[in-house]
Amino acid sequence: MQQAKVAVDSGDSRMTSFLVTSGVISVVIIIFISMASDYRIGPAEGEIIPNIGGEVYENGEWTDFDLHSMFDRAWTEGEDSKWIYIQVLDTDCPYCYAEAADMSDRYDSYGDKADFLAVVVELNLNNHESSKAEISAFKDKTNFGTDLNDGDGCNSGRNNCASRDGGVHNWQYLDDLNGDSMSSWDVGGTPFHILLKPNGEVA
Repeated sequence: MQQAKVAVDSGDSRMTSFLVTSGVISVVIIIFISMASDYRIGPAEGEIIPNIGGEVYENGEWTDFDLHSMFDRAWTEGEDSKWIYIQVLDTDCPYCYAEAADMSDRYDSYGDKADFLAVVVELNLNNHESSKAEISAFKDKTNFGTDLNDGDGCNSGRNNCASRDGGVHNWQYLDDLNGDSMSSWDVGGTPFHILLKPNGEVA
C-alpha cells in the first residue's frame, strides 16, 4: 500500500513538472513570436535591411566588412545615435560620376549625424567593367585611366578618376561588384540612396 502511494506521488510530481515546463516553453515561444513579428528583414520602409558583406576600402586599405555590424541594436526612437546613409553607385555610371560633388557636400553637412557608406556595384552595361583599383581611385580622387583608349578610368572610361568633381570621399567604399545589394535591396539602377535608422531599419 505504501509503495503504491509513493508511485502515485512520483507520477504526480512528474506530471506537475511536465506541465510547468510546458507552460514556461509556451510563454517563451509566444514572446519570441511577438518579438519576431516586429523584426522583419527586407528592403522596404520599416524593415531591417538585408545584410551584405565583403571588403571595404578606407584609409588606403581593404578590410573585411559586415553591414549589420554597423547597427546599434539597442537604439530606440528618440535616442541620439548615428544614422546610416548608403549610396549605391557604379563608378562608370555618368550620373554617379556627376553626383560625386553632391556626395561630398552631403558628407560635409551630415557626416556628424550619419555614417556614410558607398556600395559600389557593376551594372550589366558596355564599358561598365570595374575593379578594386577603380573603386579606390574614384573614392580617393586619384589617377586612374591615363590611357583612356584602353577603357580604364571612371565614367565608362571617358574620364580619369582624378578629374571628377568634389573632394576625396572620407567614408567607406564597399566592393559589391557581384551585385548582392542590387538583388537583396531591389535596386534597379544607380545612383540609389537608402537612409537607415541606427538599428538598421529602412527609414
